[in-house]
Amino acid sequence: MTLTIQHEAALEEACLLAQIGVGDASAFRQLYDRYSTPLYSLGLRMLKNLSETEEALQDTFVKIWKNAAHYDARKSRPFTWAVTIMRRTCIDRIRKLNREPEVTTFEPDQDQEWATAEVVRETVAHNETRNQVEEALKNVPEKQKKALELALFSGMTHSEIARSLEQPLGTVKSWLKRGLFQLRNTLTETAL
Repeated sequence: MTLTIQHEAALEEACLLAQIGVGDASAFRQLYDRYSTPLYSLGLRMLKNLSETEEALQDTFVKIWKNAAHYDARKSRPFTWAVTIMRRTCIDRIRKLNREPEVTTFEPDQDQEWATAEVVRETVAHNETRNQVEEALKNVPEKQKKALELALFSGMTHSEIARSLEQPLGTVKSWLKRGLFQLRNTLTETAL
C-alpha cells in the first residue's frame, strides 16, 4: 500500500514537472510547496548556515524551473531528481567556500547503481531519521559501512573516499555497491 501511494505521488509529481517544463507557474508553486521543506532541511544539514541554505534552495528551484522539460522519469523519481539538484548545489557552495560537507546523501557515478542509491535516498529523505540509517548500518560489514558513512554523512565522492580509506577506486565502488544493496534491503524490511 505504501509503495502504491509513493508511486501515485511520483506520477503526480512527474506530471507537475512536465507542466513546469512548458512554463506552468501554478504547477511550479505546487511542486515548491511539496519540496521546499525537505530540500531546505537537506541544505541546512549540509551547509549549516541559514542564508547559504536559502540561496541554495533558491538556486535549486531556478534549476528545476529551467530543467523540468529535461526530467527523465526512467532515471529517477521526481523527488530524487530534486534532491540530487539540491545536493549538487550545496556541494558547489561548500566547495566555493572551501569547506567539507558534513551530512549528505550518496551520489552514484554509474547508471546501474542509480536504482539502489535512489531507494536509499528516498528512504532517508522520506522521514527516515539518521538514527534509523545508523541502526541499519550496523548490519553492513565494517569496510562497506565506513565507505557508506563517508558517502552518506560526509558527502564524499568515490575518489575522495578512496583517498581517505587508502584503497583503490574500484574497491571502494564495490564496497559502496554491496553496502548499498544490504542497506537498502535492511531499510526496506524496516519500512514494511
